[in-house]
Amino acid sequence: MLYANLEEFNKNDYLKLDKARNFLKNVDVNKIPLGKSNIEGDDFYCQTLEYMTEDIEQFQFEVHKKRLDFHYIVDGQEEIDVATGITPNFNDNYNLERDIMYVKKPLHYNKIILNKGDFLLIGMHEPHRTNGMVNGTANKVRKIVLKLGQ
Repeated sequence: MLYANLEEFNKNDYLKLDKARNFLKNVDVNKIPLGKSNIEGDDFYCQTLEYMTEDIEQFQFEVHKKRLDFHYIVDGQEEIDVATGITPNFNDNYNLERDIMYVKKPLHYNKIILNKGDFLLIGMHEPHRTNGMVNGTANKVRKIVLKLGQ
């Protein structure tokens, strides 16, 4: 499955899927240490996270300017909300070091449920929020977010 807005679709972004897939197929995802690892400059790095999901309304939407987010669920289940067709204006609140800016909640967005083994590729400039519990039930998630640079 590939979900994208036709106007924002950049096939070069999605060519990076092969690198992400190859990485995940060739490592033991349960042994990747928590935190940032496998850094290849600005082009690629891995962020491994473990947390309990929460009410997604507690989280802000965020966007990135330099990297795609490839969210892969190693274990657990979570809701991720994503909006397409929106072009956020990067302002003084943009954190260049972390490549993140928090934005207002979009009027329209999609709720996506990811289960063990599922992934979601979020394009640059696409507002999204993560860590949401599913059906009102908190659960432990182990997730790998691959940051895919330009």
